[in-house]
This record gives sequence, C-alpha cells and structure tokens, in this order.
Amino acid sequence: MRKSYFFLLFCVITLFSCVPQRKIVYVQSNEDRTAYEYLVKNKKSLRIEPFDMLYISIGSLDQQGYNFFDQQKGSSAAISISESSLAILSYTVNDSGYISLPILGKLKLKGLTVDEASVSIKNFTKNVLNNPIVTVRFVNNSITVLGEVARPGSYNYYNEQLNIFHALGLAGDITEYGNRRKITLMREKNNIIYKYHLDVTKDEIYKSDYYYLRPNDVIYIEPLKIRRWGVRNFNELPLNVLFTGITTAVTTYLLYKSIKN
Repeated sequence: MRKSYFFLLFCVITLFSCVPQRKIVYVQSNEDRTAYEYLVKNKKSLRIEPFDMLYISIGSLDQQGYNFFDQQKGSSAAISISESSLAILSYTVNDSGYISLPILGKLKLKGLTVDEASVSIKNFTKNVLNNPIVTVRFVNNSITVLGEVARPGSYNYYNEQLNIFHALGLAGDITEYGNRRKITLMREKNNIIYKYHLDVTKDEIYKSDYYYLRPNDVIYIEPLKIRRWGVRNFNELPLNVLFTGITTAVTTYLLYKSIKN
C-alpha cells in the first residue's frame, strides 16, 4: 500500500511539473521553403522616426579646409570609433522629423529609409560641397524584453533590422515556462501605445507585420499557467496546498483501509 502511495505521489508531481513539447517548440510548420523565400524578399526597410539617433558621415572631394564636415571628422579622430561611440557623433531627429546640420540648417528626414536619407542629404549639401559622399546609419537603437526569459532587460542593437527571434536571443531565449503562443509586443507611435500578440510556435509569425521590430519596442513573455500555479518553486503556496491536500487524502484513505482490515 505504501508503494501505491508513493507511486501516486510521483505521478502527480510528474504530471504537474512537465511542460508539453508542443508549447515550447518554435515555428511548427509543414510548409515548404518557397514561402519563406518569398517573405524574405518582401521585408520592409526601417524608416526614420522622431527621436531616432543617426550617424551621418559627409565627405567630398574638397580639401579639408573647405569641408566643415571633414573638419568635424578630424576633430573627433582621437575618439575610438566603435558601435557604441558612434552615438557621440550622431544627430537626433527632433519631434517634427528634422535634423540640424552645421551651417546648412534643418533637413526633414522623417519617413525616409537610411538610403533615401543619404540621397536627401547629398542633394542638400551639393551646393556647398564638391561631389558629396554621404553615409547614414541608425545608432543606439534598443528594445526591452521582459517576463519569462533568461535575461530580462533592455538591449542595444546596431543592425537596421531586428526580428523577434533576434530579440529573444539577446535575452537568452524564453524559459521553459514562458508562453510562446502569447507574446505581447508594445509599441509607441504618435504618442499612442499599441499592443500586439505574437505566436512564435506558428510559421505565420514570418507573415506578421510585427516580425521585424522597431527601436524602443517592448516585448513581454507571459508565464504559462503551470508557472503561475507555482510548479517551479516547491515553496509557493498553490503547490503546497495541492500536495497537502493530496497527502491528506491519501493518508486518510490508508488509515481507513487499515482500520477496516
């Protein structure tokens, strides 16, 4: 009878502590690769928004003495150029979508890609510079990942494109007890907070308009119900209550059978 008691208790613990594989596997699909290739070709370029930080390099065939931007570059030569230090040399897009270039004045870049912004700045400067050469890139972009991940926090990235899987990778991946079927993406646009729900267990995630993230996006990973019940921590109240109830019931049954016999 004691063996039956321990076997029953073992089964209950196993039942409540295991997470089904279907809940933790990413991109469960039977589709062929062609759909993925089509989707990759149609990814959208990131467009400049207010408060974005841009690294802008402006060169030309003019001598340095005639090119103020080359002088700026020379004055900062002592700074070791790395991804993080690029922010020191960056321009911040104001709330109206403009940047302010030395001597030349304000130029609107809101809504442009970095390639389009390069062309716009080149046209803006060609009246004062000989064959200007312009490079534009995003700097100091960041996303925040919270909830059931290994390392919740804010993360900087320097690529133009960052997708949901890259973001989860930065945070050390979703834990076993994270709900991969209901990831909340929070995005601010025009002073309005939008919430979207993503499911990374289905390959429809590749077709989502929110597969690629924007700077300052916040991602929240909900815990599974099994996590909320306290399975991860034996000392949490719901689990203690559960096992106390089971133990009491089994003990009562064993005493009853012993007295009856």
